[in-house]
Amino acid sequence: MKHSNWFNNMPYNKVKPSAVQLHNIGYNEFLHRIPRDSSIFNDIRTTLFILKATGLLPFYEEISSYEVGPPTKPNIFYSYFIRGVVQALTIFNLYNLVTSGSAQLFSSYSDTDNVNKWIEFLLCMLAHSTTVIICARNSKSFLKIINEILKVDEDVFDRFGTAFENRCGFSLKFIVGICICQWYLIILTVLEASDSLNMNSYIFIMFNAVQNGMAAIFIVFAAALLRIVKVRFAHLNSILSGYTYNQQRKQEHFAGRERFRNTMETFPEESLFTYRMHNKLLRIYRSINDCCSLILVAYMGYAFYTITTTTYKLFVQITTQSYPQISYNVLQTCFTWLAMHTCVLALLSRSCGQVTDEANWTSQVLARVYSKSKDHQNIVDKFLTKSVKQEVQFTAYGFFVIDNSTLFKIFSAVTTYLVILIQFKQLEDSKTVNNSM
Repeated sequence: MKHSNWFNNMPYNKVKPSAVQLHNIGYNEFLHRIPRDSSIFNDIRTTLFILKATGLLPFYEEISSYEVGPPTKPNIFYSYFIRGVVQALTIFNLYNLVTSGSAQLFSSYSDTDNVNKWIEFLLCMLAHSTTVIICARNSKSFLKIINEILKVDEDVFDRFGTAFENRCGFSLKFIVGICICQWYLIILTVLEASDSLNMNSYIFIMFNAVQNGMAAIFIVFAAALLRIVKVRFAHLNSILSGYTYNQQRKQEHFAGRERFRNTMETFPEESLFTYRMHNKLLRIYRSINDCCSLILVAYMGYAFYTITTTTYKLFVQITTQSYPQISYNVLQTCFTWLAMHTCVLALLSRSCGQVTDEANWTSQVLARVYSKSKDHQNIVDKFLTKSVKQEVQFTAYGFFVIDNSTLFKIFSAVTTYLVILIQFKQLEDSKTVNNSM
């Protein structure tokens, strides 16, 4: 294949390991090497099990370390049943929220606080219902994403004999933290209630905690998928970095001219494989974005409003209540909500920012490739020309970009809306004083 048309005629068969790659690995050892920890299931198995058990993802059948199959009919019926129960409980909670019995759920000091809490409950239901509906609609897409990631792992292992370390252990820690926060919030809500709660209120509180927890756990799952894709982008970039100007000069200095020329001779073959893998990862990246966009909009809107109202409630407690009247249960509730939502949003922003940076870093690495051959430079130029036309961004349904600066932007907006809520509070207090006079 000529270098001039390498991109349009990329083969889809596996590329065999080169002699340079097998130089430090014995051929028999390479053939018999077992891919340990090569599957993404080792790091996110618990997260997947929770999402399957709650109906957000079907029970996919694990065929091998590099392939999963569609769910069986009993598992499909189970997913439908769980989703039906979840949506029925959501309607039940909505009914409880609009009836007079919901008054015992609000232990606030003003009408403004009660309205904020009521809207917060509605947004929580919206975020969870959106997550359930979108996950049900995109169940096949999630299966395809997992299989494409596993296919990339298989191709990389066949070529380099290495398995990825996904470094997704954070997902289990976040899930444990979310569960602890939700149980703690349930206890604080029950203790803070002014009247004895009836059965409907207990159901409302428990299922509201489930809705909060599942919406947050799905965000952790999305962040884990992005971390997995980021690790694979980084691996491909590290391969291409070996051909950059500085790295090649180091090899020339320590290994001599012959070693340098032999290394550059493998560049067309290596670049062909890495470019093909890079395009596959870009498709996976965009597929994750397409499947999660609406869910991210719903959750981030809910989290933003919760952080704003919780900060406002914390401000009211600290500034307007004297020492004996300060409710320490309310303070603990506020700090728990802030900690949970802030950590989840920070995880999402960091994961989106890292995978986007790695995806965009490939073109910057190639721009520094050292080559005296015009054919090699043509390969680089064609990829760079294509990369300029590809905008790599992770967005919330196109409304805004999610990256490392997202959390800062959210808290900047929280500060603005907090001032507005404080002004409403002052207006309400002034009306109360005027009516008493």
